[in-house]
This record gives sequence, C-alpha cells and structure tokens, in this order.
Amino acid sequence: MLLCLSLMTALYAVMDRTDTAVATARDMAAHDLGILYESARDQSAAFSSTSFIGYSVGRYYGFASAFAQISPNPERAAALLRTAFAAGDAQQQGASSALAPYMAVHDRFHASFVDMIGSSVFNDLYLIDRLGRVVYSLRKDGAFGQDLNDAHARDTPLGEVFREIMARLQKVDDPTQVLVVTPPKDLDGATASDGLEGVGILVARPVVRHGSVEGVVAFRLPLATVDRRLGTLARHGIGFALIDAGGHPADQPPAARGLSPYGVYGVPGSPWQFQVLSSGWALSGWLGWWTWGLALTSAAAGGWTWRQSRRAAPQQPLAAGVPAPAPSPMPARAAILPPPVAAVPPPPEPVMDVPPAPAPAPAPVPEGEPANDLDANEEFRRCIVDVMTLALDFWHHAKRKGKIELAEESGLWRVYMDRSSLQTRTLDKYLLVETLPRNPRWRDVVRTAEFVLRHCPDAGVEREGVREALGRLKQHLRHAERI
Repeated sequence: MLLCLSLMTALYAVMDRTDTAVATARDMAAHDLGILYESARDQSAAFSSTSFIGYSVGRYYGFASAFAQISPNPERAAALLRTAFAAGDAQQQGASSALAPYMAVHDRFHASFVDMIGSSVFNDLYLIDRLGRVVYSLRKDGAFGQDLNDAHARDTPLGEVFREIMARLQKVDDPTQVLVVTPPKDLDGATASDGLEGVGILVARPVVRHGSVEGVVAFRLPLATVDRRLGTLARHGIGFALIDAGGHPADQPPAARGLSPYGVYGVPGSPWQFQVLSSGWALSGWLGWWTWGLALTSAAAGGWTWRQSRRAAPQQPLAAGVPAPAPSPMPARAAILPPPVAAVPPPPEPVMDVPPAPAPAPAPVPEGEPANDLDANEEFRRCIVDVMTLALDFWHHAKRKGKIELAEESGLWRVYMDRSSLQTRTLDKYLLVETLPRNPRWRDVVRTAEFVLRHCPDAGVEREGVREALGRLKQHLRHAERI
C-alpha cells in the first residue's frame, strides 16, 4: 500500500510538472506570436500607404496599365511575362518588344520593393489590379500573371483573399481599415505545391490612392519566419507547431520531433492558432526516473506477494484438520454411540494486543514559491532601463540605425503608425525608470540585448557595457529564481 501511494503521488507530481511547463510555454508562445502578428499588421499598413505602392498599381501609369498593353488576351500577356521572368525576378535576354512598357514600370519600382521587403518580416508581395489580375510579384512564383477570377484560380489563397477584400469594401466607409490575414496555406501556384517552402501567411490590404481603390497588395509572411520565432522558445521537452487552415500542423520543425501534441491554442486578436508539443518524460527529469523505480518496485512486490499466497494455499487444510481416531473393535450397535473418551481440545493460545500498523504518512504538499517583490525593486528596475538604453546606443553606433529598425528587425516591440510617422510607444517606456511599467516584460529586455549583441559584432567599450548590464539583470533574476 505504501508503494502504491508513493507511486500515485509521483505520477501526480509528473503530471503537475508537465502541466506547469506547458502552461508557461503556451503563454510565451501566445505573447511572441502576438508581437509578430502586430508587427506584420503594422508593417503592411505602413507599406500599403506609401506613394510608390499607390503609384505602382496604377490604372494609367502603373503595372495594371502596362500589363494591359502587352496583349488584349490576359492569358497571352501572363504567358509572355512568365517567359520573360523564367528564372525569377531577373529579366531574360531577348524578351518580346510587347513587354517594353511593362519592363519600364518594372525597372522603376522593383528595386524599391526589394529594399522594402528586405527590411520587413515578409519575403514577397503581390500586386493585384481592380480586375483581379496578379500584375506583379517580387519572386515571380506560380501566382504571377494569374487572373484570380478564372475558375482554376478562384479557390487559390490569393483568389480567396482578393474576393474577401472586395466584399468587405462594399460594407465599410474607410477602405484603409480593411485587412485580411490568413492562417498558413500553400501559396505557390494554383494547384501545385513545392513543399514547406510554399507554405506561408498572406497579409492583404486594398491599395487606395486619392480616395480611390486601385487594387490589392498582399504581403507574404513565410512559415520559416514563424518557426524561427517559435524555435527561440523551444527547449528540451517543449516544442511548437503553427496550425494551418485545415486545423492540422503546418509543419513539424526538427526541434519538435519526438514530442506529442498537448493542446491547440489561439493567438489573441489574430486568426492564428498554434499547438504545444511536449514530452512528460523529458520534462519530469529525475522525478521520471523515480516514478519508474517505484513502478518496478511495486510490480516486484506484487509478484512476490502473489507467489507467497500461492505457496501457502495447500497448507491451510492441514493446519486446521484433526487426525481421525483408529477404529475400535466394538459391536456395530455401539458404532452409533459416542466414543468413551472425548478428545480434549488444546487450550486456546492467549490473544495478545497487537497495535495497529501505522498509517502511511501523507505525501508532502509542495510549498508554493515564496512571494517576492522583484518587480518593485528599484535597483532591478534601474537595471532594466540600463540594459535597454545601453543596447539601443550600441545598436545606433554599430548599425547606424534607430529604435524603429531595432523594433522591426528583432520583432520584440510593436511599431505604431502615428499619422505620418512610425512610433515605438512600448519600447520608449523602457528607457526611463519613471515610465517603466509596474510589471516590466523582462524577457523582452533580455532578448533585445541578446539580439543586439548577436547582430552587432563590433568590439569595444559599448559592447562590454551592454554585456555587464545584461549580466547584472540576469543576476537579479537568478536571485529571485525567475531563470
């Protein structure tokens, strides 16, 4: 019984440790994916409102007009474009003269799009005119040149996004507020798939110029970007997978192989869902070995008890029986009479008071973590501000970039569009002790400093200052048992 109680207690402790680890991983993944979603949404809003996005579609001077000049037949125009850009975004030699207007527009805008996408979380963009034709693609993949109103292209992700935006435009007064974000889907081509490289997320908005809708711009967020973000949170026994539109894992990163699904959770404010993968054995550590030892010991004890009971079973009637008396030479009439001398039973053995076996002690209840007031510690809060300010100064001097670029490239801080300029209101609060939140997000501060140290290889006094400040912050966290 004691072994069984110990085994049940150990199993409960393993389950509790697994549940706690999964809950922590779930909250961290939801937080980081929420930051990535906000960054993608803000960047798409900032890019779609720029003048070169508005001018590039252009019914009179942009890609839409140039596409229409190639040929009256949209299918022939798309075929000529795919031939001219057979190897990607590089123009092939000997292109048809009918493509001259299109090539002029392409040369005018393509370099700007390359620079814009290179500084964002996206890896491609599609420009769709008012008629539903994909008149431009950065990578010139299978969707380039398609007519999204055709039967074979209507059900592609781009076709669904285009129809949804056009439907929403009929119901709103301000077209700039229309936004469509999809779960992970296969984006390359109408029907063909090129594996995991073709899986991605579309962030689409209408292109508005002078109050008129010129078309739709769809930005492509690759699944690899999301996997890298989730990979920074993965650890031994914990992994993640983003859920696609069909409710299945979009892929399984190498770090998550060998783990079992534990639950599906949503990212607040977004259509994204993710799955937590875990291994109770890997998370239990020494407690798992202890549980296995108890299980084996309980099995061995049960087998020994069963063998002892089988061995003692045949001896039971011999111990209780009384030897039969020898037959006496008496007449048959006397056979029915009792024997002349009755057998005297042995005196009963004295019954001794045996104290009852002590009940097994209840399993110790784990004590809760002692409450600490680290968040209110003035030295801890000043250390957070020191790390952020030193990291920002080092980033500025090493990369010649500001806090807007740091927030966007790291993906840890939200960037807001305030009228005509980009702002980092959340990051700004971490640059002064007076504006620091009551419960600061110290994980984002640590990751920001580590991001700057990784991407700024310059050695010097500023780098050492960031490392020393980060070391002091981690020392505070170790004392408070937070890391």
